[in-house]
Amino acid sequence: MIVYKYEPYNPEDEPEFTPEKLMQVLSELIMKYEISLEEALKLVIEKGLPVNLFLKEGGMDDLIKRFIAQIKEQIQSILNNYTIEPHHKQLQQALQDKLKEIEKLFKKDKKFIEDLKKIIENSSSDQLRRFRWNLGNQKESFTAIETLSELLENKEIIYNGIKRFSFQGSLVPSLQDSIKLLKELEHLQSLLKSLEEALEKGDLYNMDLEKIAQYLGVESYQEFLERRESIFQKLTQLLEQRGEIIQTDSGEFKLSPSSIRKIGIQALKEIFSKIKSDSAGGSHRSEEFGNSENLTSITRIYELGDSISQIDFSSSILNSLRRGNGTKPSLIDLESYEARGFAKSSTIILLDMSGSMSRLGRFYNAKKMSLALNHLIQSEYKDDKLTIIGFGTLAKIISVSEIPEINPYPVTIFNPYIKLRFDLSQMNEKEIQTRIPLYFTNLQKGLQLARKLLGSKQLKNKEIILITDGAPTAHFEGSVLYINYPPAPSDFEEALKEASFCKEEGITINTFLLTNEWDFSYFGEKSFIQRFAKATGGRIFYPHPNELNKMVIYDFIENRKKKFYY
Repeated sequence: MIVYKYEPYNPEDEPEFTPEKLMQVLSELIMKYEISLEEALKLVIEKGLPVNLFLKEGGMDDLIKRFIAQIKEQIQSILNNYTIEPHHKQLQQALQDKLKEIEKLFKKDKKFIEDLKKIIENSSSDQLRRFRWNLGNQKESFTAIETLSELLENKEIIYNGIKRFSFQGSLVPSLQDSIKLLKELEHLQSLLKSLEEALEKGDLYNMDLEKIAQYLGVESYQEFLERRESIFQKLTQLLEQRGEIIQTDSGEFKLSPSSIRKIGIQALKEIFSKIKSDSAGGSHRSEEFGNSENLTSITRIYELGDSISQIDFSSSILNSLRRGNGTKPSLIDLESYEARGFAKSSTIILLDMSGSMSRLGRFYNAKKMSLALNHLIQSEYKDDKLTIIGFGTLAKIISVSEIPEINPYPVTIFNPYIKLRFDLSQMNEKEIQTRIPLYFTNLQKGLQLARKLLGSKQLKNKEIILITDGAPTAHFEGSVLYINYPPAPSDFEEALKEASFCKEEGITINTFLLTNEWDFSYFGEKSFIQRFAKATGGRIFYPHPNELNKMVIYDFIENRKKKFYY
């Protein structure tokens, strides 16, 4: 029998918010929401996550408590000195008087008067506003109701103020001053609430700083800003001391290499928790023999130069006994284990950075997958080399340290039909970066750069992992760049040509296509991807963006098992 024990919830039982958890949150924010580390840190403070780390230490809690006491004192002072109740009775009487005037003016229109009386009885300025609007061009009626509408709105403001605040004073301000007083009380209450939330949750950004200056003075405003900045600095210093973040030459803070590795480790753990596979341990093994620590059960006659650690002592002693030489084998008796050599493999992740990759979490999942694959190769396949290439209209190598903060290129042209041509031989670097829209899909250029990097004939195992969500919309012919939307046949043909060159050079291309069937049939891209698969001899996968991590890693490991193991 299963017995459940229920106990009262105690917030103190929750684990303390540690720097490790903080870094996990920060990295997720940076990768998912296209923000800088500084913005992510401020957002974390805004949401109150590091409150138990720094709020008390920074003296901010004492300052906020002081502010709360001052605001409460100001609210109570107003309530103790003033009253606004007489205005409610006066406005009620004024409404009735005005209604009688209107009745005399429009005594023939009984429905008009009846509707008006109902609205006044309901005390609804909203209904009266709609009623006035429906009168249209009846200027005389419209003008008559304007005064009535103003009286009713003021009556509502005063009535709601009496309900919300307990006035206990004897001073009666004018009607306009009473309305101003109620607005002031609302501002003070709002500021009080945000200060109390800051004290409870550590939310130091969700408040109106102008109101602090207005009601608590400029010195209080400055002190609050200084202490909030101090908390931010202490948080930054802690993470810097722990090696979680680093400061660049320009003074910006970035995730450190160790933090990026942790993201990869975490992503890999998530993946393996979903794909219960027996992953390959250690580097790839080939069927070629050589010197390594990866010994097989096959033996051969010992040769000079073989490592002593590879000697099969049991077989060597048996050989010596057979020859009648006792248990002390001579050189001709020695046998050595064969060692299987290591095969090196080079992998390129070809990552689509076109504008559409920002949809549905595609690029976020692609970044997590890239970091996970990088960690897998560093830890399990140390002889492998991984390179990441990002491509949009152009293509470039991306370092692993850049991965968390890179994002797809933003869309800058919104025309339904686009035909552009640029001769890059006539442009300098600055012109290329400023004049060319970078968010189109130039698969030809991405494959070309990947093929160039994988060009070494010494490497037998070369692979491209292509992650994209659409067909090519750009290509080069010599130094001339063509951009087309919808895609042109020439965009397809040049990409297919480059894919065929990759196949000729022994490069395997596995494509992970992050799109749905409808999207990929819209401009005839379906036939292109079928031809692309045929041209490359690789495989096409159609994962959901959330499944990308799992599918790429699983395929990477399975490929190595088939390729390098018996």
